[in-house]
Amino acid sequence: MHLSQVYSDSYFTDGKDGYPDYLLEQEILIEHGYWYSKIISKYSPPGRMLDVGAAAGFIMLGFKNSGWECTGLEPNQHMVDYGRDQLRLDMKCGYIENINTDEQYDLVSLIQVIGHVFNLDLALQNISKIIKNKGLLLVECWDRGSLAARFQGRKWQEYSPPSVINWFTKKCLNQKINQYGFKLIRQGRPKKRISFKHAISILTNKFPVFKFLCRFLKIILGNKDFFITYPPIDIFYSIYKKEHPENEQKNCFNIA
Repeated sequence: MHLSQVYSDSYFTDGKDGYPDYLLEQEILIEHGYWYSKIISKYSPPGRMLDVGAAAGFIMLGFKNSGWECTGLEPNQHMVDYGRDQLRLDMKCGYIENINTDEQYDLVSLIQVIGHVFNLDLALQNISKIIKNKGLLLVECWDRGSLAARFQGRKWQEYSPPSVINWFTKKCLNQKINQYGFKLIRQGRPKKRISFKHAISILTNKFPVFKFLCRFLKIILGNKDFFITYPPIDIFYSIYKKEHPENEQKNCFNIA
C-alpha cells in the first residue's frame, strides 16, 4: 500500500514531496550517473549494476554510457515502460524488499532511495545476497545530522512522510550497513543540480510564505526552466565494499 500510494504517477509530476516534472530533469540525472561512474571506477572496473529505485533510468544511463551492464528496479510501471521503450534499458517493475533473483551484481546503487524503503532490514538482506563478494554498494541520502536538518526541523525538505520514512546521520548509516557485511571505503558530498521548477516546488511546499514570490517568478519566466546547483550541505554519499557474507545479528535497529 505504501508503494502504490506514494509512487503513483503523481509523484513524478505533481511536485510537493516528489518531482514537478521528472522527465525534464533527464539531462542532469544522466550527468549525475556519469559523475558517480567516474568515482566508482576508482574502485571497480565496469561490470553488472542494479539501480534500485531507478525511475525511468536516467541515472542508470549515465553508468551505461560508461560501460556498465545495467538493470533498473522501479515500482512505478509507467516509469519502467518509459525506460524500456524510450531509452532501451533493462528495466524490471518491483522493489528491493521483494526481489527474487539468482543474479549477482558488481554494484548496487541506492541513489535517493534508502530513505524510502519500507522494510530496511529486509532490503539490506536482499542487497547483501545479490552483491558479489568484493562488490560495491553506493548510497546517496540526506543527512539527518546536518545543520540544515537540525535548524529546519519539520520544515526540512526531507522530513516528508509517507514518502521518506527513514532518516540517517553518517554514523547511523554506517552502523546499519556494516551489519550486513559491508565496509565503508569512501564518503563525500555529491555534485547535485535540480531544475528551477523543482526548487520552487520544494520551497513552496515547506514554506508557504514564499508562494506569492514563487508565483511572481513563474509569471516572469513563463514556461522557461533552467538548472541550479543544490548546495551539498545536507546530503552525502557513501560507497561500501562487501567483505563477507551478511551477518546474522539480531540487534539491528531501524532508523525510522
